[in-house]
Amino acid sequence: MMNKFVTRFRRSLRISLFCGCALAMQIAAAQTLLAFTLTTVFEQNQHGYVVFRIPALIRAANGDLLAFCEARQGGDASEIDLVVKRSVDDGKSWGPLQVVQESDTFRGEFSAASPQITVGNPAPVVDLLDPEHPGRIWMPFTLENDRVFVVFSDDHGRTWSPRREITPTVKRPGWGWYATGPVHSIQLVRGPNRGRLVIPCDHRIGEGGRDSGKLGAHAVLSDDHGQTWRLGAVDDTYDDPLNANETTVVELNDSRLYFSTRDQNGSARGSRGEAWSNDGGATFQPTGDAAWKNFRPAPEIIDPPVVQSALLRAASKLDGDARDVILFSGPDDNGTSGKGRNDLQIRFSTDEAVTWHDGPLVHVGPAAYSDMVRINSNKIGLVFEAGDRGDKNAYARIVFTTLEIHEITR
Repeated sequence: MMNKFVTRFRRSLRISLFCGCALAMQIAAAQTLLAFTLTTVFEQNQHGYVVFRIPALIRAANGDLLAFCEARQGGDASEIDLVVKRSVDDGKSWGPLQVVQESDTFRGEFSAASPQITVGNPAPVVDLLDPEHPGRIWMPFTLENDRVFVVFSDDHGRTWSPRREITPTVKRPGWGWYATGPVHSIQLVRGPNRGRLVIPCDHRIGEGGRDSGKLGAHAVLSDDHGQTWRLGAVDDTYDDPLNANETTVVELNDSRLYFSTRDQNGSARGSRGEAWSNDGGATFQPTGDAAWKNFRPAPEIIDPPVVQSALLRAASKLDGDARDVILFSGPDDNGTSGKGRNDLQIRFSTDEAVTWHDGPLVHVGPAAYSDMVRINSNKIGLVFEAGDRGDKNAYARIVFTTLEIHEITR
């Protein structure tokens, strides 16, 4: 364990540590904090909401950054609106809060009075390949973690279309709980499925469609720039030891897709599962291991607690970059703050998700959900839930920072 900490702090801080010295580790953590400027995007008890959770981050076609999240009056099942803030200066500052979906506008969807309506699980994607509407932003989301809707924007997120329900084509009978993302979705740019929109999702198969029971991951696809949506790959290995849950996806250089899923307290090793698709997300590729049909345990270096995490294609030689880089963001269950949702850490792969390495420690203290976006050829943006060191509240605020790609992989 000590060697693991030493490796992490060397990479993130590029300083020498004295093995076995707890004081050196504390100094390293303090220096890590100085290396990153964290800008608050959303903060609890602001704008008439109790807490902001579940961030998702995209870069619009005009270069603006859009940070989406759930604006809540309480916990997971409270009254929740879907909101966004915009940055026109690569995240240095953020504009006013805009409501994308107001929960009260869904009251007509219920036959009886509902005291609290939950709208959330943002999974936005920018369609840069639509010949008629280049740069259109699609926003899939859920109502009551049950029904699935989409809206779109043709003015970089300033206004949004009327919502459209797509539940019948993307949800199987018998599924209860349903979540899109929550994380940015992707558009495929390589291979025979170029242009396809891929939304990583998860579901549960509770008896009678209840929001309980066995868990699985799946993908939702569109091959006509959001005009129609269909169910793609489905992980239906409900009885194996890996309980696939919130999922994120990245496109590999050979046009395969790499999925990373939260293992919701399964008995498999670790807390993450990984799977591949060689047909653009239509099906999961068999692992070839009799123990794991679709998802298998991720490498041990990918070691967050049980929590949502994010993947990002940060660089590709096929796009003229110096190297291939894929990033993973999430808390570190073996970090300096101890077990649980703490210590936001970047991991990286330079061989198309075959092997992973520890990158910089971005934040010491409470941390939870996160997302990433590529800003330019050498900079990425990172947004995540965070709290103050020494506190136990990982949801005090949603913060943003930038990282240089060459610094992450040094």
